[in-house]
Amino acid sequence: MTAPAPSATDATGPGEPLAGLRVVEVAFGIRAGGAGLAASLPGALLRDFGAKVRRVCSARRSALDAGVEFGRVWDRGKEIVEVDETGDDAPATVATLAHAADVVFLAGPEESIERRGIGCADLLRANPRLVAVRIRPSVTALGDLPDLELLLAARVGLLTQIRGHRTGPKFADLTVAAAGAGLAATAGALALLYERAATGRGGWAETSLADGLQAILPMIIGRVENMSPSTTLLWKEQGPSESLAYRCADGEYVQLWFGAKGAYEAFLERMGDPPSPKGYNDDMFTGAMAERSARWAARFATQDRAHWLAELAGAPFRCEPVLRPGEALLDDHVRQTGLSVEYDDPRYGRVTALGRIGVVTPVPDPAPNSAPNPALTAEPPTTTAPRGPGGPATPGRLLTGVRVLDLSAYLAGPITPLVLAELGADVVKVEPRSGDVHRSMEPMFAAGQRGKRAVAVDLKAPGAARVLDALFRWSDVVHHNSRVGLAERLGYGEPTVRAANPRVVYSHASGFGATGPRAKLAANDHLMQALSGVEAAQGGARRPPTFLVWGAIDVASGWVSACAVLAGLYARRVAGGAGQSVATSLLGTALLLKSGAFVAGDTLVAGPVLDDEQTGYGAAYRIYQAGDGAWFALAVPDAVAWDRLRAVVDAPGLPEAPPPPRTDRSGAHQPAEDLLSAAFRTDDADSWVTRLRAAGVPVEPVAEVDRTGFVARLVDDPVSRQLGRVASYDWGARGRLDQPGFPLRFGPEPAPGARRAIPGLGEHTAEVLAALGFDDRARASLAADGAIPAEPQPATATV
Repeated sequence: MTAPAPSATDATGPGEPLAGLRVVEVAFGIRAGGAGLAASLPGALLRDFGAKVRRVCSARRSALDAGVEFGRVWDRGKEIVEVDETGDDAPATVATLAHAADVVFLAGPEESIERRGIGCADLLRANPRLVAVRIRPSVTALGDLPDLELLLAARVGLLTQIRGHRTGPKFADLTVAAAGAGLAATAGALALLYERAATGRGGWAETSLADGLQAILPMIIGRVENMSPSTTLLWKEQGPSESLAYRCADGEYVQLWFGAKGAYEAFLERMGDPPSPKGYNDDMFTGAMAERSARWAARFATQDRAHWLAELAGAPFRCEPVLRPGEALLDDHVRQTGLSVEYDDPRYGRVTALGRIGVVTPVPDPAPNSAPNPALTAEPPTTTAPRGPGGPATPGRLLTGVRVLDLSAYLAGPITPLVLAELGADVVKVEPRSGDVHRSMEPMFAAGQRGKRAVAVDLKAPGAARVLDALFRWSDVVHHNSRVGLAERLGYGEPTVRAANPRVVYSHASGFGATGPRAKLAANDHLMQALSGVEAAQGGARRPPTFLVWGAIDVASGWVSACAVLAGLYARRVAGGAGQSVATSLLGTALLLKSGAFVAGDTLVAGPVLDDEQTGYGAAYRIYQAGDGAWFALAVPDAVAWDRLRAVVDAPGLPEAPPPPRTDRSGAHQPAEDLLSAAFRTDDADSWVTRLRAAGVPVEPVAEVDRTGFVARLVDDPVSRQLGRVASYDWGARGRLDQPGFPLRFGPEPAPGARRAIPGLGEHTAEVLAALGFDDRARASLAADGAIPAEPQPATATV
């Protein structure tokens, strides 16, 4: 057993939501570059919520992790327990630690977990109060896959959903499947802890990289029977063609964004470009933007990046730098908001790394002698009696009885209440009478709205404050992602909400954080890809940045916020009903997805570097093109597999050991890459895959499909449907909708998910308000004032 890893300056204390909980994180056969976030993120998040975490891992390091230092950030503050995972002491160590733990996460192949007697069922028999979460190897109709994200991305066709600098599939630098599995595992553990606080019983949950991939990509994984133009653009055409990133005179890049009202027009005026007759959306969708973009590129190339950032600061449009992974940690705003912290590392000395991305703060009860809310302290309901506008409770759902008010919009905000709805909460969505801004963009809207009830309210109309006050009093959770200051102006700022309901869990998922120089600026997924290093890393060495039209940061942000809300609900339950304040940000999540990078002194330690052809990290972990033009993915995890590869491939000069991932920013090819590339061009891809598989080398053909084919490989996979990875239902005029289901399965009792429906605009307004005490006359008065839609009148019979 080794000494605890160094702690950062953002150490947790007894006021943290999970203070006193003991967590064991088991990671056998998991490579940092192959699925690291899946096995390290759960413990890191629970650590930051105050839990004590022990990580059990192999003493031997994979060849794929040579020179990759992600664990120095992910595992800080954890007590590291190194074992020989093939030896007799490994299962005994896990079993002993799990017997005294509250939560255990289990990642690794079945031969290291279930077949050695340390699966969820085994550990729960010894410790019935244990919450056990299994991150399983992925399985599809094509068979099992090891926990190597590249192989999964190749199988499902994700590598063809990336625009780049050449034709054909590209290596995916952003490990969305691992991030999704890690976030899902964390949410599952917190939901089970919330239930255990009332029942005293533990339980289990499971997920996988295959589940995690779909959890983070619902905006591009979906099929609708009757496509609208926006559906065609985002689900089929992979989004707009212009990425709006421009190279400056010093070789650095800036990223533009025109999301705010009047931003596009202001930019055209600033640049001296002709006004747009029909506006930004028309220019983007019709291709008219391309001509403008060429002029802008020439203009930006005349000055260094620092000039443009200063020149365009403070405008309605946004101009941000395109940074490499880890560079944002030195940004003043990131430092001031606590998203970067400093601590001493035994090898690198003083380092700067990602800090806490979710903060849960208890709120003092203004009336400490009052009785706590029974819904928070009592046993979960076991009857089907109605509970307010949510209708009947459903036994066996982890958040049964929890009532959530969803005041969010766009994509990042609504994902959080969707997760809570899938866990059993009753979610009421409030949107303007004109509708959520994304109702006209069905892919984004559909991704975050399943299982909610919809109430339409004009928050500026007379009487709207009465409606909000009633909803505040009804709610256990109030969640929004409005820009800083907007909630206060519209009547749902935290002081107002807490005055009506002191014990509420109030959740604000901001863009840049609630404080700091950028706090009040507009934010979106695209800008966060630029700041966090996602765009630069995906572009490859010495190449322009590549924008991923996936919505991955938006969706991951919703999951991060859901985890923080669940931690707040747990803390409130064990504290007898004390209110909680939850703060997360889009920027924090973006940095989380590249959180393995850190700064040591003046040196950026950023991890593997994608080559300029966007094929991979080196000879042992990349995609290769065969002689027939088809591609396959190769992932060699250790020296044994490398020896097998050398026995199959006739390539004199290959080194005896697998080359480590490249970390040189030049992105130069390893000699072994060129040797293998030449050898693989001597035969077709199917032949190579067959021969390498027969030798026991991890390999997978790359599915080269368009967006329609990519979606079909996921939603039509019979194993995915059997496991509940696909949700299918009717979406009114749009017909049948297939989209990702919930990425978690629970036990010992199955937990049903949210209702399979996307609410219509204001569909449940009358129902919800009636349950809150607004009778027919009161609702008619609200409608007359314009606060809510008028209710349809019953047809009058004629004689």
